[in-house]
Amino acid sequence: MKIKLTGFITGVLGFVIIFLIKPTSGMVVEASNVVLKHSQKQVVEAAGVKRVTLENLEEFLQTAGQIHVKIPKDFSKSGTRGIAISNKGTTLLDAVYLQAKGLKRTLAIAVLMGIFWITEALPIPITALIPVVFFPLFRIASPTSSSMPGYFNAFTPYMHYLIVLFIAGFTIAEAMKKWGLHERIALNFISKVGFSRRKLIFAFMVTTAFISMFISNTATTAMMMPIALAILLSMNEIETNFGKAMMLSIAYGASIGGIGTLIGTPPNVVLAGFADTLLGVKITFAGWLKIGLPVVVILLPSAFFIILKVFPYKGRDTGESKNIITEKLGTLGRMKKGEINTLVIFMITALLWIFSKQIKSHLHIPWMNDAVVGMIGVFLFYVVPVNIKKWEFTLDWKTNEKIPWGTLILFGGGIALGKALNNTGAASFIASHLILAGKAPFILLLFFVVLLVDFLTEITSNTATTNMLMPILFALGMAIGRNPLTLMIGGAVAASMAFMLPVATPPNAIVYGTGAIKIRDMVKVGIILDIVAATLWTLLLYLFHALKILP
Repeated sequence: MKIKLTGFITGVLGFVIIFLIKPTSGMVVEASNVVLKHSQKQVVEAAGVKRVTLENLEEFLQTAGQIHVKIPKDFSKSGTRGIAISNKGTTLLDAVYLQAKGLKRTLAIAVLMGIFWITEALPIPITALIPVVFFPLFRIASPTSSSMPGYFNAFTPYMHYLIVLFIAGFTIAEAMKKWGLHERIALNFISKVGFSRRKLIFAFMVTTAFISMFISNTATTAMMMPIALAILLSMNEIETNFGKAMMLSIAYGASIGGIGTLIGTPPNVVLAGFADTLLGVKITFAGWLKIGLPVVVILLPSAFFIILKVFPYKGRDTGESKNIITEKLGTLGRMKKGEINTLVIFMITALLWIFSKQIKSHLHIPWMNDAVVGMIGVFLFYVVPVNIKKWEFTLDWKTNEKIPWGTLILFGGGIALGKALNNTGAASFIASHLILAGKAPFILLLFFVVLLVDFLTEITSNTATTNMLMPILFALGMAIGRNPLTLMIGGAVAASMAFMLPVATPPNAIVYGTGAIKIRDMVKVGIILDIVAATLWTLLLYLFHALKILP
């Protein structure tokens, strides 16, 4: 309560202070460059400079006060070529100060949203809706047109193609949960790996990781936990080292597995949204696999061995686990029609995601992207029947209502904030104050960013933190002359590496809630794994950066 109240007061004060101050020289410089970028050639020639700096700012402003211009009401309309020379009315100087006000107000809103997200002073999705109200109210972005100074529609980010993609991912997850397909996959994999204690821990970790690539980490952990508890209870191993190792393997497997695919965890999609908004880079499902899968392959064994090292166990292997898994598989019976439908639709969708580039090329469908593919899968769930006589289909809307719509709103708010920061010049203004960071070796800077995000998300929402940090990491990359995407990927993946505290992630909280794990047990393993994961991820990311293997 105190943290939320403090966060609310701090956020509001920060917003008011930034909102009320006059635009600084640095803000005016960045605003001037944004205006020139959106001006016709004749305006730039009349201004006498192509790029404004602190050195030539005063001269530029004097000249700008004498140039009359016409500002389009909608920069996205066909035929609009930007700010044009005019005989009377608004001057270029007026346009610059309008842009500077937009930049300053965007920074104020960014501070407000960032503090609210970290402290959860308001519900996270409600904070994400602030741009819907504040952008039109404070003349940053119009709700009906792409007007100056934001140059985008304030509402369109909330239906970005990545949000549609995540709706598809959530729908697949709900279909799997409805028919129990995820449980069948888990039990079959565990039964194939083996039933020795070491193999059980490994099987639970890998199975959880695989399923959480497509289903939320929370749902995956909630599904795997009862199976593990039943085995531990039958072996009387709940509070032993073996029990602790089993519990942690599920929690950590869920967090690590989510990194593997674009739809595996919200921070991945947040990153993709900002990459598109700030850099014009579209991260695809297949493109992300180049990054995500190597991370999973490296971190899973690392977590496995660290858990076993911290919690070594003794005792002979017994047949209880085999009996329980076999019994649960027997309870499931033969695959139901709905399960078969779900499996087939899931496989079709996954293959289309992986090979979408080749399909687009060969079938000449240039507008097909991952969101369109995902929606193909969604429609199939609603039209492929389970029982045509009863008019029953693989999925119904009542089941789909369980989708976490708040998470989708959060994505929209992050994309809207990112667009405003980039388009108003606020991101460039932030970058100009981060230039000193370029003096540090890049690999050390990467490690610092990864470790900072890693430990920050131990006490804050990983999705909200990613939303807050992406514009800053983008600005940092621009300031030091490095590819901003490398830093942004580093931060987004690190947001899924919180292993130390129950409050860090829902999987950690679920495991802690069983009573089999105490906080000190989680900290004992988590702090080691946090540092090891941050180190390994930094080295891998630096290699990706050097070899230019980015999505």
